[in-house]
Amino acid sequence: MSGRRSLLFYGELPPEAIHGIACSNMINLRLLERNFEIVIIREKSTLSNKGLVAVKKIIGRVNDHCLILLKATQKKFDFFYLTFSISFMGGIKTLFSIICFRLFNRGKVILHIHRGDFIMWYNKNLSNRLLANMVIRLSEKIIVLSEIQKIAFSEIFSKPVFVLHNTVEHEFNFTLNEKKNNHFIYISNYLLEKGIFDLLDVFSRLLTKYPDITLHTYGAFPTAEIKEKILRYQNSNISIGEVITGEEKFAVLKMADCLILPSFNEGEPLVLLEAMSVGTPVISTNVGLIPEMLGTDYPFISSPGDQASLEEKIIQFMNSGEHFLISKKLKERYSLNYSNNIHSLNLNSIFN
Repeated sequence: MSGRRSLLFYGELPPEAIHGIACSNMINLRLLERNFEIVIIREKSTLSNKGLVAVKKIIGRVNDHCLILLKATQKKFDFFYLTFSISFMGGIKTLFSIICFRLFNRGKVILHIHRGDFIMWYNKNLSNRLLANMVIRLSEKIIVLSEIQKIAFSEIFSKPVFVLHNTVEHEFNFTLNEKKNNHFIYISNYLLEKGIFDLLDVFSRLLTKYPDITLHTYGAFPTAEIKEKILRYQNSNISIGEVITGEEKFAVLKMADCLILPSFNEGEPLVLLEAMSVGTPVISTNVGLIPEMLGTDYPFISSPGDQASLEEKIIQFMNSGEHFLISKKLKERYSLNYSNNIHSLNLNSIFN
């Protein structure tokens, strides 16, 4: 143990947080712990930021920064690993986290950008640019999700930029098979920006023309109000479910004809990688890095926030006779670009 290098991590992790960034953090830490002695400071997360919850969040951030200061004074770390929270207040949090570490520690700061819209956010206004420049100036290495992002970052920032695609927590060797049951699923938190109401509206209309199609949704509800609104859509063809994880999630993915994720904003969503890893076709939106993940010629990509476009892609999918070929192609893309082995090799090279 004494010969191992040390790493301080600050960020969101399951089970407190149940989104893709938190899950990716967990996967990376499990791989890094093979070579590092890791100290973890968990950032508390919630799907709601209103009222008392927002006050508690501010208090939590102050507590987090005190913990970073404390850990930095107690031990010499080789690395400080954290993610950049893409909002102005999130950037302030990231900046103060690094400053707290830097005050007493000379370890290298590795900053992970998990979102696909960082450059858009950066160019939005001067305050965002000034804040991002300060954060990145204090970091030694930047991790992004794709080669396209790396090119964009390298044109703006002088720091070393590394590509680390996401991967899935578990890999299962399912046999591909042809499905024609028109059984669709949605697996994500029930957030407005995930396009959940677009999906439910479209399916409610499609049921008048295609009474045999089914939709099962799974996720966490951010508020009681949104839960109540979503449950109104439930009927014999539309099933509204809670969060699913692990083997249960992969079993649901494997049995589905298609996963639908009509998000307004994404980076490299884990649920799409999970679907690709078992060969389940997907319908998603032209946002973030999704077109790059699925391939430039992928036929089932709709426009974000456009219900007519989403409906068109669902009908196109149901009428397509190439489900097996699509499944095979997606599984091959996962193996070539996103597998656990490839991810582990790239991760270890970054932390050398």
